[in-house]
Amino acid sequence: MLIELSVRRLFCDSSGCARVTFAEQVDGLTSRYGRRTPVLQRVIGALGVVLAARAVARLGLLLGIAVSRMTVLRAVMALPEPAWTGPRVLGWTSSRPGRAAGTAPS
Repeated sequence: MLIELSVRRLFCDSSGCARVTFAEQVDGLTSRYGRRTPVLQRVIGALGVVLAARAVARLGLLLGIAVSRMTVLRAVMALPEPAWTGPRVLGWTSSRPGRAAGTAPS
């Protein structure tokens, strides 16, 4: 799919402004310096978590998405860390002879 998008380029007339030109951004569709839409970037990252990077690159060819394995790895590394929770139950198993497994020492 090809999306042809026309955006405005804005100029700053102030002499103290460090940036002279600004490009208009469309929320949810464009990002600064982005070559892909945010949705496509999330899809590539999600596929990279489930499949290997080369497999995603090969699947991308079938789906019409030109992506390299290194791009898939960068998308996976850019994903936020999953929430981590501690274990709810801690236990032990005794392997000493004459003691039932999972019993507390007396």
